[in-house]
Amino acid sequence: MGGLEFTKNQKLALVAIIGLIVIAVSIKLARNAGSAQYQGVVLKEPGQGADGVGVVTSDSDPAYSSGKTAGKVVFQVAGCVKSPDVYTLPAGSRIIDAIKAAGGAKADADLQSLNLAARIEDGSRIYVPSSQSPPASSAAPRSTSPPAGRTGKSSSRSSTVEKLRNPGDGVVHINSADANELQRLPGVGPSTAQKIMEYRGQIGHFTRVDQLDDVKGIGPAKLEKMRPFLAL
Repeated sequence: MGGLEFTKNQKLALVAIIGLIVIAVSIKLARNAGSAQYQGVVLKEPGQGADGVGVVTSDSDPAYSSGKTAGKVVFQVAGCVKSPDVYTLPAGSRIIDAIKAAGGAKADADLQSLNLAARIEDGSRIYVPSSQSPPASSAAPRSTSPPAGRTGKSSSRSSTVEKLRNPGDGVVHINSADANELQRLPGVGPSTAQKIMEYRGQIGHFTRVDQLDDVKGIGPAKLEKMRPFLAL
């Protein structure tokens, strides 16, 4: 039998079809290879919790591609803990996790004054007070004796609240201060002090002093005057 014979046009058409098939196969293989390579690269960091579970993050994570660390909070722990310092934990961690990260609370720590279930905010300072410390209000009222020769209404005032005026005069711990102690702050009277305490009761615990801006009657200007005398 004689072999098949093709005309010149048929040969050209056959070559074109084979070329298209080769191009299509090449494109598909290139896509599959790129997808496999992209999905196969992961970054694994050791977990910081007690369970030792690691955090696995794909290199497709936008935070890693931009050079930032995603899902972390950096904070400071101070006061009655065994290892006060700056720590990093996964986002969503609680105050109790921060205390554990700092080696745990000391024997005289007053944990009841803190909201241990509150979430840790990035850049915050967590202060653990001591149960052995005198009440925050003890420094506020000071007994005064009326000047000799003065009687009447002025003699009925047994105590006054001394305002903090210059940096270095002292600080007010807004998580434990009572109404009298809060009134030592510039621009804070009985009404504003009561609103601060009510707001503190609603949120459970101040994690940063800037939260005072959310209290009705305290704006940015008043907060800046108070800032040198504020502590958590």
